[in-house]
Amino acid sequence: MRRSTAIAAIVALFLTGVLVGVLGTHLFYLRHLQQPGWLVQAGTRLLAAELRRDLDLTTMQQRQVDAILADAQRDAIALRREMMPRMLSILDRSRNRISSVLSPEQRERFEQLRKRRGSRFRRVLAGE
Repeated sequence: MRRSTAIAAIVALFLTGVLVGVLGTHLFYLRHLQQPGWLVQAGTRLLAAELRRDLDLTTMQQRQVDAILADAQRDAIALRREMMPRMLSILDRSRNRISSVLSPEQRERFEQLRKRRGSRFRRVLAGE
Protein backbone atom coordinates (compact mmCIF):
# COMPACT_ATOMS: atom_id res chain seq x y z
CA MET A 1 0.00 0.00 0.00
CA ARG A 2 2.76 2.47 0.89
CA ARG A 3 4.65 1.74 -2.30
CA SER A 4 1.63 2.41 -4.51
CA THR A 5 0.93 5.64 -2.60
CA ALA A 6 4.53 6.77 -3.12
CA ILE A 7 4.39 5.95 -6.83
CA ALA A 8 1.08 7.79 -7.18
CA ALA A 9 2.55 10.81 -5.39
CA ILE A 10 5.62 10.83 -7.68
CA VAL A 11 3.46 10.53 -10.79
CA ALA A 12 1.17 13.32 -9.56
CA LEU A 13 4.19 15.53 -8.82
CA PHE A 14 5.64 14.82 -12.27
CA LEU A 15 2.36 15.61 -14.02
CA THR A 16 1.99 18.81 -11.99
CA GLY A 17 5.49 19.83 -13.07
CA VAL A 18 4.68 19.16 -16.71
CA LEU A 19 1.44 21.14 -16.46
CA VAL A 20 3.15 24.10 -14.77
CA GLY A 21 5.93 24.01 -17.38
CA VAL A 22 3.50 23.99 -20.30
CA LEU A 23 1.38 26.75 -18.77
CA GLY A 24 4.44 28.86 -17.97
CA THR A 25 5.79 28.49 -21.50
CA HIS A 26 2.41 29.36 -22.99
CA LEU A 27 2.08 32.48 -20.82
CA PHE A 28 5.66 33.50 -21.63
CA TYR A 29 5.04 33.35 -25.37
CA LEU A 30 1.66 35.05 -25.14
CA ARG A 31 3.21 37.93 -23.22
CA HIS A 32 6.29 38.28 -25.41
CA LEU A 33 4.62 37.77 -28.76
CA GLN A 34 2.47 40.80 -28.05
CA GLN A 35 5.54 43.01 -27.64
CA PRO A 36 6.77 44.37 -30.97
CA GLY A 37 10.33 43.38 -31.76
CA TRP A 38 10.86 41.02 -28.83
CA LEU A 39 12.32 38.32 -31.07
CA VAL A 40 14.73 40.79 -32.66
CA GLN A 41 15.75 42.00 -29.20
CA ALA A 42 16.34 38.45 -27.98
CA GLY A 43 18.40 37.62 -31.06
CA THR A 44 20.43 40.80 -30.67
CA ARG A 45 21.21 39.98 -27.02
CA LEU A 46 22.27 36.45 -27.94
CA LEU A 47 24.48 37.68 -30.78
CA ALA A 48 26.10 40.32 -28.57
CA ALA A 49 26.86 37.75 -25.88
CA GLU A 50 28.29 35.34 -28.45
CA LEU A 51 30.52 38.02 -29.95
CA ARG A 52 31.79 39.07 -26.52
CA ARG A 53 32.52 35.49 -25.59
CA ASP A 54 34.00 34.21 -28.88
CA LEU A 55 35.91 37.31 -29.99
CA ASP A 56 37.25 38.39 -26.60
CA LEU A 57 36.14 41.98 -27.22
CA THR A 58 37.58 44.87 -25.28
CA THR A 59 35.23 47.11 -23.32
CA MET A 60 35.40 49.75 -26.07
CA GLN A 61 34.68 47.17 -28.76
CA GLN A 62 31.74 45.85 -26.73
CA ARG A 63 30.24 49.32 -26.56
CA GLN A 64 30.73 49.85 -30.28
CA VAL A 65 29.26 46.45 -31.18
CA ASP A 66 26.32 47.04 -28.84
CA ALA A 67 25.64 50.40 -30.54
CA ILE A 68 25.84 48.79 -33.99
CA LEU A 69 23.47 46.01 -32.96
CA ALA A 70 21.06 48.52 -31.38
CA ASP A 71 20.96 50.43 -34.69
CA ALA A 72 20.37 47.20 -36.61
CA GLN A 73 17.61 46.26 -34.17
CA ARG A 74 15.84 49.60 -34.66
CA ASP A 75 16.16 49.23 -38.44
CA ALA A 76 14.76 45.68 -38.36
CA ILE A 77 11.77 46.75 -36.27
CA ALA A 78 11.14 49.72 -38.57
CA LEU A 79 11.31 47.43 -41.61
CA ARG A 80 8.82 45.07 -40.00
CA ARG A 81 6.41 47.94 -39.43
CA GLU A 82 6.83 49.09 -43.04
CA MET A 83 6.21 45.61 -44.42
CA MET A 84 3.29 44.76 -42.15
CA PRO A 85 0.52 46.34 -44.25
CA ARG A 86 1.77 44.44 -47.27
CA MET A 87 1.98 41.16 -45.32
CA LEU A 88 -1.53 41.62 -43.98
CA SER A 89 -2.76 42.36 -47.51
CA ILE A 90 -1.22 39.10 -48.74
CA LEU A 91 -2.90 37.23 -45.88
CA ASP A 92 -6.27 38.81 -46.69
CA ARG A 93 -5.93 38.05 -50.39
CA SER A 94 -4.99 34.42 -49.64
CA ARG A 95 -7.93 34.08 -47.28
CA ASN A 96 -10.31 35.37 -49.94
CA ARG A 97 -8.88 33.02 -52.55
CA ILE A 98 -9.19 30.02 -50.22
CA SER A 99 -12.74 31.01 -49.36
CA SER A 100 -13.67 31.19 -53.06
CA VAL A 101 -12.87 27.49 -53.62
CA LEU A 102 -14.81 26.21 -50.60
CA SER A 103 -18.37 25.00 -50.41
CA PRO A 104 -20.77 27.15 -48.34
CA GLU A 105 -20.48 24.76 -45.38
CA GLN A 106 -16.69 24.70 -45.61
CA ARG A 107 -16.61 28.48 -45.96
CA GLU A 108 -18.61 28.85 -42.75
CA ARG A 109 -16.23 26.52 -40.87
CA PHE A 110 -13.26 28.31 -42.44
CA GLU A 111 -14.55 31.65 -41.17
CA GLN A 112 -15.04 30.21 -37.69
CA LEU A 113 -11.49 28.85 -37.77
CA ARG A 114 -10.17 32.17 -39.04
CA LYS A 115 -11.96 34.11 -36.31
CA ARG A 116 -10.70 31.73 -33.66
CA ARG A 117 -7.09 31.78 -34.82
CA GLY A 118 -6.80 34.78 -37.10
CA SER A 119 -7.18 37.73 -34.79
CA ARG A 120 -4.43 36.51 -32.47
CA PHE A 121 -2.19 35.68 -35.45
CA ARG A 122 -2.75 39.12 -36.99
CA ARG A 123 -1.96 40.84 -33.67
CA VAL A 124 1.27 38.85 -33.34
CA LEU A 125 2.24 39.47 -36.94
CA ALA A 126 1.48 43.17 -36.63
CA GLY A 127 3.35 43.39 -33.34
CA GLU A 128 0.35 44.77 -31.51
